[in-house]
Amino acid sequence: MAIANIKLEYLSQLAARLGVALLLFLSSVAIGGETIRVATGEWVPYVSKDYQHHGAIGHVIEKIYQEKGIDTVFGYFPWARGYQMVKDGVWDTTMPYYCSPEREKLFYCSDPIVSGEQVFFHRTDYPFKWSSIADLKGLSVGGTLGYYYGEAFEKAEREGLFKVQRIVSDETNFMVLLKKRIHVFPQDKEVGYAMVRRLFSEEEQKLITHNPNPIHSKSLHLLFARNNDKSKRYLDIFNRGLKRLRETGELQGYLNAMSDGVYIKGGAYGD
Repeated sequence: MAIANIKLEYLSQLAARLGVALLLFLSSVAIGGETIRVATGEWVPYVSKDYQHHGAIGHVIEKIYQEKGIDTVFGYFPWARGYQMVKDGVWDTTMPYYCSPEREKLFYCSDPIVSGEQVFFHRTDYPFKWSSIADLKGLSVGGTLGYYYGEAFEKAEREGLFKVQRIVSDETNFMVLLKKRIHVFPQDKEVGYAMVRRLFSEEEQKLITHNPNPIHSKSLHLLFARNNDKSKRYLDIFNRGLKRLRETGELQGYLNAMSDGVYIKGGAYGD
């Protein structure tokens, strides 16, 4: 009987110790397994699922959160859908976006990562010139759902100065432009030419150009929903990390690698 009691007491103590060990293990997994989920879309050369580290901006995000023990998961969606998912708190952040007054009502904008110059693309056989938004009067203009093209453009669109055909993707807009179904399509210059090279043959590429007068030059940011309790912490971590990368020159190194095509699949930059 005494032996049975000793065995029972030993098993009870062992179970208690295992229980504590299990709790400690689960706690460590929970702490070490934190993940931030980034909703984005194909926007070469800034971000792509086919690039190492998802491109330069993806690399910046990975680097910053990795230093804090936070894993990063990227999800690729149509822009309007990814935007809404972050707005609804389903995903944690979306990028890269211009920080418009309308967006700031719903989102916290990160510090600027890189500047982008937005221009009007058009066919070479269409002699397009403009100096003000009024010059687009009566034109058929391409647009992508969820995109912001500057206050002057958005105001003119609302007032019906020109017709905007907003569709789901940039790629489709370029195809529509090539087929002469729209007159112009506003897009980031770097992104636009990267898409043209990817989508079209060398002969077709010669049919697409841009007007050098920029619509605007604005910085690109991460957006964090204001109604998400995790947003302020993630925003603070990102801004602090971005400041460090800028000061050490690492940020510029990532952007230089982007311009040199280093992130294209088969290449790599840094860790």
